[in-house]
Amino acid sequence: MPDYLIPNLLNAGRVLKLLASEPALTALQISRALHVPRTTVLRIATSLVREGLLEADEQHAYTLGPALIYLGIRAMDGVDLTGLAKPLLKQLAHASGETAHLAMLSDDTSLLLEVCQSPLPIRAGAPAGTIADLHCSATGKIFLAWNLADSLGAFFDRVKPSSHTARTITTPERMAKEIGLILKRGYAVDEEEFYDGIRCVAVPVFNSRGHVHMALGITGVTGRLTRSRIPGCVAQLKEAAAKLSAALGYHA
Repeated sequence: MPDYLIPNLLNAGRVLKLLASEPALTALQISRALHVPRTTVLRIATSLVREGLLEADEQHAYTLGPALIYLGIRAMDGVDLTGLAKPLLKQLAHASGETAHLAMLSDDTSLLLEVCQSPLPIRAGAPAGTIADLHCSATGKIFLAWNLADSLGAFFDRVKPSSHTARTITTPERMAKEIGLILKRGYAVDEEEFYDGIRCVAVPVFNSRGHVHMALGITGVTGRLTRSRIPGCVAQLKEAAAKLSAALGYHA
């Protein structure tokens, strides 16, 4: 049914297939390889970047984006995206006694891909599929720190973060200070900023290019996941994140 074909959607598919076999290409290089006008390539690439299907570096070269990880593994006979992460999450939950989760950056939000609940009767943590705001979740702050540190003003203008609790950070100035601390120590903390009485700690997971589009976190009630426990939880998270990052092709 050729009348129902969308030419630029077909071209978008061709762009993705081309970049699957090339490390990185500019819009001009893609244009020449596919014999598609450069302006058309730019529109397609910009749209795909917005959806997380492509990434653009400082030289305006495009590579495949993190959203394709989710789509690709979901297409593999129903295998979960988090097949690699599930054993690590289970170990984290049992070692820490708290709920462990894997999240992915998705359209200015943090999407919980997989969750392993705490083995204890009193527990905290949202189910897989939950979407959390970046500005008030530990995994979200990880994504802000590693992906949007230089464009916080634009992010806050676009998203217009609101307060969930009295502790929620809602200004780019305060978040910039928070991000500086996160990048320095290598982990983020949600100090009852999403829900009162709930604390979360998260660390980055690096892909083969050293980019951060996934994060591992531990969530618990503040009465049990006290501040004094944060260093121990961070050590457990970083060990698990190192294994997951290595499985994704990252070499420190």
